[in-house]
Amino acid sequence: MSLAKPSSAFLRGSGTRTNILLPLFHRHRLDDLLFSSSATAAAAAADEGEKSSQRCHVVVEYLINSCGLSSAEASKASKSLAHLKSTERIDAFLGSLRSHGFDDASLRTVVSRYPKLLNYSAERNLAPKFQFFRDLGFSGSDLSRLFLSSANVFGLSLHRTIQSRLDFWMRLLGSKEHLVKLLKSNLWVINNSIERVIMPNLSLLRECGISDQRTAWVLRRTPTFICRSPKKFRALIERVEELGVPRSSGMFLWALWALSRVSEAKFNAKLQVMRSFGLSEVESFAALRKDPRFLTNSEEMLSAKMTFLVKEVGFEPAEVAFRPKLLTFSLEKRLMPRHRIMQMLKASGLPCGKKQFTTVLSPSEKVFREKYVNPHKEKVPGLLEMYVAACGKGSTI
Repeated sequence: MSLAKPSSAFLRGSGTRTNILLPLFHRHRLDDLLFSSSATAAAAAADEGEKSSQRCHVVVEYLINSCGLSSAEASKASKSLAHLKSTERIDAFLGSLRSHGFDDASLRTVVSRYPKLLNYSAERNLAPKFQFFRDLGFSGSDLSRLFLSSANVFGLSLHRTIQSRLDFWMRLLGSKEHLVKLLKSNLWVINNSIERVIMPNLSLLRECGISDQRTAWVLRRTPTFICRSPKKFRALIERVEELGVPRSSGMFLWALWALSRVSEAKFNAKLQVMRSFGLSEVESFAALRKDPRFLTNSEEMLSAKMTFLVKEVGFEPAEVAFRPKLLTFSLEKRLMPRHRIMQMLKASGLPCGKKQFTTVLSPSEKVFREKYVNPHKEKVPGLLEMYVAACGKGSTI
């Protein structure tokens, strides 16, 4: 049987759509389509193999014409729908997705990636979960994006799994607002077992003297930080200790966070960047112990920051290693524009232009502008314009 080309128009509006190419398939049993009521039981048994093959072809054509899948995608997806008896449930499922803001491309992605979801009931399984996330504050576009990124979550039990896990995360993060922000950036964390993964890792952090409050602060930035097996998490702790960062150090948690994002190969590559500026291994490891966050720079960015601080600002490489926090600031939004501001102030003979560069990096953008830019914008032509152009008006750096 030849496969029809995907139709670009399917499921228009919120209602279901009759399949033009398969008029008899819509809301009818496949068995009724493939075999007449007069077929004998013996004949049906003899033709079971042909029946199965024909059913597969019909399902493939349905997925092509109702979901916009390619022939290859439909053939693969049909394997998860072996027990399909009618299109009614699928029509309702797809209609529900469309009513929640899914467009044709999104529907095709859902069906091709997660065809097993088509076996779910839109009324009993999908609708309550969508309503649950809407009640949390998610819009239709949020739901569409979350579903596409973590559709497997919608296969979990709402009451037994999703709600209990979210209650745990909300208590850990400290507020509903933090929870919603986390979910909008990474719904995948719900897939992790609280009992087998999250709680054991929290216990390991507590053994290191790290409170849940401090852990929550890191998790708000990187929720996947503790979403690894306890065995791997313990190995991460041991790796940090081997680098000479003691558990008593205020940087121990940040060392865990940084190294959790850096493979051993990348770690060695970053140390090589430091060595390329003449720093010894002792100096590089000392910098790591002081502020390991600089390890999250790519090798290219780390090199660019070192080059700027050494060649433009005038630091010695050893001075940068002694103050590794310098390498944690944005090059384009903080280091470069603030250095330029201080140069302009100094060239104009203003006393504040003689401030050490390290002292003007830590203040927030608002404080920096109020202290070093706004008071002098009339005396130094182009000062404000240069800073706004470099940073972007209202940017947070």
